[in-house]
Amino acid sequence: MSNTPVTEIITLSSNDAMKTTSNFQEAVALLRNSTFDGLQRMYWGDRVQQPGIRQWFINWDHSPQGSESTAPTTAQIKKKLNAIVDSPPTRRLVAFKPFPPTKCFAAPFTEVIISTVKPETNLNEFDKIVDASLDVCHDFKGCYGTAWGYVVDPEGANEVVLLVGWESPEHHIAFMKTEPAMRTTAPYVEGVQDSTVFYVQTQE
Repeated sequence: MSNTPVTEIITLSSNDAMKTTSNFQEAVALLRNSTFDGLQRMYWGDRVQQPGIRQWFINWDHSPQGSESTAPTTAQIKKKLNAIVDSPPTRRLVAFKPFPPTKCFAAPFTEVIISTVKPETNLNEFDKIVDASLDVCHDFKGCYGTAWGYVVDPEGANEVVLLVGWESPEHHIAFMKTEPAMRTTAPYVEGVQDSTVFYVQTQE
């Protein structure tokens, strides 16, 4: 078991039951009241542009591990989630820096960027590129904080996830028009194959 703190990101493509039943809230309560070792705070919210997709962010002291004592709770949570999704949930474990990424989730809007890194990209250089692209956010009005990290043990391609807390999407749009943003974003785009970008208004 890795002792690296991680954030578990669960993506749920919801059906009508997500909104019309209490299954999701019950799943959150089951986990919150469980005896899982290393569980920290959790946040959730629907994608602003895609309200049919719900994101669940769970901070852990280390990669979550099931046990005989938590197996019944795990089964109950899976049953609750399966009742409200159209397809199997996707799950990523991300080793964010800094951890926990509290400032990003405390913001009115959390921008989430999930990118697939090109196989030929030099990761040592890419680390510096990501740091540079996020550092320029910190002095911009409306930015609450940033965090980023690689997906731990990805299935297949190497993925990276960036978080930025914003006062509003308009603040983000204004930032992207600035010279520092354009200058530091271009090398990032060059290093990745594709990206998914969305906003979430999280709650605990």
